[in-house]
Amino acid sequence: MKKKLSPLLCILRLCSSASFMIPQHRTALSIIQYHSSTTRQFSADQNDQIVTVSLETSSGTKELQIQKGEILRSAMLRRGSSPHNGRARLINCRGLGTCGTCAVEIESSDNNNSGEGAVEPNERNTKENIRLNFPPHGSSEQSTNLRLACQVQVMDDITIRKRTGFWGQDTTSELAEEYDAELWFGELEYVLDNKSPPREEE
Repeated sequence: MKKKLSPLLCILRLCSSASFMIPQHRTALSIIQYHSSTTRQFSADQNDQIVTVSLETSSGTKELQIQKGEILRSAMLRRGSSPHNGRARLINCRGLGTCGTCAVEIESSDNNNSGEGAVEPNERNTKENIRLNFPPHGSSEQSTNLRLACQVQVMDDITIRKRTGFWGQDTTSELAEEYDAELWFGELEYVLDNKSPPREEE
């Protein structure tokens, strides 16, 4: 008579039979990091170029030195500044482009108000067009320079402004206070970023 295997034993056997595919020392997190690093899109000449992001908040202006080609959200978080206001630092889509809480106004530092050429893509992509035209965003008074930090790569010096409100949706001249980055999920905060150049070894 054939002996029945318990569900737990079946799972253990399945895992052991597939173990040759994954080095035993590699954790789930390192697998995700490896996948993320191998799918990043970048050009070799971006690695050694530094650009400046001037962050304007009610607390003043703070300059962040970042690598050319970095996704703005990732670049800010890695340097201790949050593109999210208040509790949105925890409650956000982690770069998927669906929550809208990382919305910031972007201007080129060479007085080109549109920011054209300083970030890529130059214009809002499909995700931005959908989310920034959906409440609480989408007001007729909303700045045309409003972009999602998780969707743009910084290619030149820029100035960004964060407005008040959970989503940064306020259309008045009032700036939000500066919030420190809180990396609740560690490196998983960047798992959806497949465009930033690899980080330089510290």
